[in-house]
Amino acid sequence: MRMILSSTLALLIANGAALAFPTEEVPTSEPAYLAKVKTAAPAEIVAKASIVMMQDGKPKSLQTGTNGFTCLIGPDGTPLCADENGMAWWKAVGSKSDPPNKIGFIYMLAGDTGTSNHDPYQRASHQHWVQTGPHVMIVGPTVRGMPGYPRTADVSDPTQPYVMFPGTPYEHLMLPVAAAK
Repeated sequence: MRMILSSTLALLIANGAALAFPTEEVPTSEPAYLAKVKTAAPAEIVAKASIVMMQDGKPKSLQTGTNGFTCLIGPDGTPLCADENGMAWWKAVGSKSDPPNKIGFIYMLAGDTGTSNHDPYQRASHQHWVQTGPHVMIVGPTVRGMPGYPRTADVSDPTQPYVMFPGTPYEHLMLPVAAAK
């Protein structure tokens, strides 16, 4: 019985470590910032991406990229890397403006720090809360025409694909991915 309990505890601890999420901390030192932002996407993407860090409310370039991706840490502590259209969409969400009419792609391979799924501006309410492990996002108008994905404010299983912010202009497809082994 002791062996079974020990094995179960070890399995739960191992699974907990595998499901670790990023913290809400946004590092202020460049080395710590770079270390955290590098968890957002595959190394070959980050190596050739632009990396931006906000300092005193202004973006500071830490790395000039050549592949069209920009990597940063969002105000909620989530590291991400987005292609040009994904970055335009992300900025539209942040500025509460209309998102571009283009398909974009965003990596969040460290997972996210969670949000309210019904409204991108109601994070503090914790209503319809969802937190997703490692995932990629497809953003843009095409998502509205993609049938077969759950479109409810309450996500029953964030380890499966679902639509985030359903029914809003910022509706996008969340595609959880397994961690590399």
